[in-house]
Amino acid sequence: MIAPVLLVLALGWGASVDRESAMLVHEIHSTHTTVQVERGELLMRIRTFADDFSASVARFAGRDAPADSSVRADEAEDYVRARLQVTDARGGRVTLQRCGIERRTDVYELCFRASTAPGAGLGEFRNLLLTELHADQVNIVQFSWNSGRRTELFTRASAAVRIPGAR
Repeated sequence: MIAPVLLVLALGWGASVDRESAMLVHEIHSTHTTVQVERGELLMRIRTFADDFSASVARFAGRDAPADSSVRADEAEDYVRARLQVTDARGGRVTLQRCGIERRTDVYELCFRASTAPGAGLGEFRNLLLTELHADQVNIVQFSWNSGRRTELFTRASAAVRIPGAR
């Protein structure tokens, strides 16, 4: 079963795969998020399979999942804000600002920013996307900052982690 893992990594790095290969990968139930940490701000880019994301967004909004795996931008934003948690150094919730939602065949690419109030600093991060949909959901998060890089894995049982590179 090494092939599905390699395909997931390839998707995370921007590679494209055909539908049959994507179905094989999809058995893993994963998302991939890159988080750039810079001066009290986060830039988050999320890649997620369209069908799962659409189902979770629709469920969160209290409606049936659309057959075409579409999402309404406002509902997608509300869902991500509820499931992707960022706090400042004082423990207060940081509001996420959407900077893009794009559908690429079977994948959604999402962009969100988070900024703390002056002097508040960044605190913790937790990614619970799609964990209410799949018990085996794994969210890969790669943090990068001026002096380093670190990868974290999140499941429905994962606690929040201190944001690396935060000041």
